[in-house]
Amino acid sequence: MEGNSYTGVVSSTDPAVLGKEAPVSHERQEVRHLLVLEDSEGRRPILLEAATYSIGRDPTNSIVLHSKMVSRQHGILLRVTSPETNSHLFRLIDGDLQGKRSTNGILVNGQRIVAHDLRSGDMIVFGGDVRARYLTLTNMTDSEFENFCRSTDVLGFLSKSTNPFATLVPLGDGNIENFSEAALVRLASYPELTPNPILEVDLEGRVTYLNPAAVMQFRDLQQQKLTHPLLLGLPELARYMKQTQEKVHVREVEYQGRIYEQSIHYIYESELIRSYVMDVTDRKRAEEQLRNQARREAIINRIIQAMRTTMVAAEVLQITADLLLEALGSTLCLITQTAAPDTLTYATRPQVLHLPGSLISLNQRAIAFFEPALSNGEQVVLATSCSDLPEPLQTDLRILDVHALVITPLIYLGQLLGHISLLDCEWEPTEATSISTNHSQLLQQTLPKSWTAEDLSLVKTIADQCALAIHQAQLYQQVQELNADLERQVRARTAELEQKMQELERLNAIKDDFLSTVSHELRTPMANMKMAIYMLKQFATDDRQKRYLDILAHECNRETELINDLLDLQRLEAGRSQIQQEVIDLDSWLPSALEPFHNRMQQRQQSLEIVRPPTLPPLLSNRHALARILAELLNNACKYSPAGAQIVVRFEPIGGDRLQIQVSNPSEIPSEELPRIFEKFYRIPNADPWQQGGTGLGLALTQKLVEQLQGEISADSEAGMTTFTLSLPTASGDPAA
Repeated sequence: MEGNSYTGVVSSTDPAVLGKEAPVSHERQEVRHLLVLEDSEGRRPILLEAATYSIGRDPTNSIVLHSKMVSRQHGILLRVTSPETNSHLFRLIDGDLQGKRSTNGILVNGQRIVAHDLRSGDMIVFGGDVRARYLTLTNMTDSEFENFCRSTDVLGFLSKSTNPFATLVPLGDGNIENFSEAALVRLASYPELTPNPILEVDLEGRVTYLNPAAVMQFRDLQQQKLTHPLLLGLPELARYMKQTQEKVHVREVEYQGRIYEQSIHYIYESELIRSYVMDVTDRKRAEEQLRNQARREAIINRIIQAMRTTMVAAEVLQITADLLLEALGSTLCLITQTAAPDTLTYATRPQVLHLPGSLISLNQRAIAFFEPALSNGEQVVLATSCSDLPEPLQTDLRILDVHALVITPLIYLGQLLGHISLLDCEWEPTEATSISTNHSQLLQQTLPKSWTAEDLSLVKTIADQCALAIHQAQLYQQVQELNADLERQVRARTAELEQKMQELERLNAIKDDFLSTVSHELRTPMANMKMAIYMLKQFATDDRQKRYLDILAHECNRETELINDLLDLQRLEAGRSQIQQEVIDLDSWLPSALEPFHNRMQQRQQSLEIVRPPTLPPLLSNRHALARILAELLNNACKYSPAGAQIVVRFEPIGGDRLQIQVSNPSEIPSEELPRIFEKFYRIPNADPWQQGGTGLGLALTQKLVEQLQGEISADSEAGMTTFTLSLPTASGDPAA
């Protein structure tokens, strides 16, 4: 047959999978389940490999039927395994798993069915006009199966087909119609292809279901029955679960060197015991490794904590020796320092009352013998399994009954700072051997029975921490020695700096006086210039001369404003100018104060909107200072807003004793520039569309005036809008008012 091609898979009855001998063949032979469909799109074979198939007209189904007589979800195919024969077949169910039947039903061999175990050769009709035939093909090679799929005479090619499968549960016509939805859902829940074993037994201990994974992993389960570790005690446990209404019980089972976690569920409706089995051997091993890792990390953390709490190397090394002895169970732990050879840190088992001098001598001779290897950072292990050590060390090990000796260098930044030695004395005279190797090679060697490769790795890690502790102690000692000299230098420098500070304060006072004098002297001639310009304007002149005089007057005003701003800012910063506060009736004062800005904004094609409640509380402030603050904020808003923009001034009482004033205009200040806008002489680069210039003193002066009025001012800018927020005390919140 022309059309789709399909790739076969090994089923659960394949001898190779079940552990039986497979017949010798150049091509693998398999049992295949095939459904040959014929609908409006033609005839096509479908190889059944999955555990579950949905059948219907909807394109989301596993098997799509092209017919309007077929329901959207017409039926379901379930793969079911027989625990007796370990083979599987397919069960055809009408409708979906929720119990909703198809519209036009399913016929198998001319009989309408609700659930039916298919046999090879069964003729199926879906919805009245889609035909299908179910086939099981055995003893067919891959090439023969491909020829079969391409053959147009499907019915004529069936002479080789046989049906090796028996019905899982012999269902009569009566009980198959009464097959409950719960039973269908239970069958559908069996993941036939899951890699984890699933099994079911009844209360008598008979096995009622095994999935392929259970068959493959527990081949002797049918023979051992209730004596098998997985089935042992299950009936009694089920009866106990039934009495206590316990739904799930989990236990661990050891079987053939593996550890399994068995989740036991008692199904009350069917009086069956279902078990889900999972191999947790690797997890248990990983948990053991994690426990060892946690032990190592705990030791390292305690050493690091000791390093953090003290800079005395002896204390850290003593804690290290005690922890190593506790963790590895050695007889003796010795820690020596190269810079202090007479200083020895050690820890022994409780039964060793004193430190034997002979063991110290043995350790010193071993360190001297392996000094080149230790200086290169190699870990030295002396064991008692061979005899390739020099005669003096062999004799010492034999006489002192030392079972094993490990020497780990303490190296930091390429400098040898000391050694950690672990001795395991078994008091058994044996031959000795030496292993001198670096860390990576050491793990491949045969180690003494007392220590594992992980233990030696732990010692190496702790040695690195000890080297760091010794290095820190040396640095701390050097710092302590420098402190005395530094303190003397600091006292001398401090006295010198105090003298310099007094000189700077005197210079600042002179500078302030100079600015005050110069500003005053500059303002007087400016006043005279303004008077002369005013007198010139009284006489008739031509337009050009008048324009020049206007420019001169304008520049003169700018200079005067600069000098006035400098003087006002200097007085405010020096604290010599105290603003007298008074009660201001905003309802009557505000319109006249804001009137000049309406005209100015109209000239720039801008608009001014005042948002305020019907009645404003009286303000405890200063008329001139408040007018200057509003003027500065509104002038800035006008200057940095484009034509057609709307500037909004909001008045809002807050908290009963404060008045909040906000001035908003459609321009945005960069976030990196916003913190500097209240600095003296600071101007935002490229922010003046009218190119009017300015001194950068307006906002600095505004901030000082607000502070004099016992208020607060802030600015934020985002989403194309800049808002200055001013908070001032009201007269109602002041007891004196």
